[in-house]
Amino acid sequence: MKTVSETTTTVKKTKTKKKIDRVESSLKESTRDLSLSKFKSGAVVAVVLFVVFGLLNTLFEGKSVAKLPFHPITLVQKMSHRGISGDDATDCSMAFLYLLCSVSIRTNLQKFLGFSPPRGAANAGLFPMPDPKTN
Repeated sequence: MKTVSETTTTVKKTKTKKKIDRVESSLKESTRDLSLSKFKSGAVVAVVLFVVFGLLNTLFEGKSVAKLPFHPITLVQKMSHRGISGDDATDCSMAFLYLLCSVSIRTNLQKFLGFSPPRGAANAGLFPMPDPKTN
């Protein structure tokens, strides 16, 4: 719309400018409404995850819930063996298994349910991907 307004007459420029202003204000309102709804849904998801994690943590406290097929490095071993008595490094606590599942399943679940961000949103993050067409 902005490029069209540069090539038209003065009368059409004012009409186009007013139309652009209306569209921009509508876009600002829509963006604000969208961010508010995303904040609300994110807050609900966070509360549900905290409740589920707390419930599972009390149910499986001090119990080994899985056997790792490898001996983890020291940093990972401290996380995977948290709250479990014993010296077997391949024992896995509920918290570590929950973390692994939430990391691996979350993106696939978002794609399946249709909640994943659009493809163009990949460049909107903190570290945008370079455009392959410019190279």
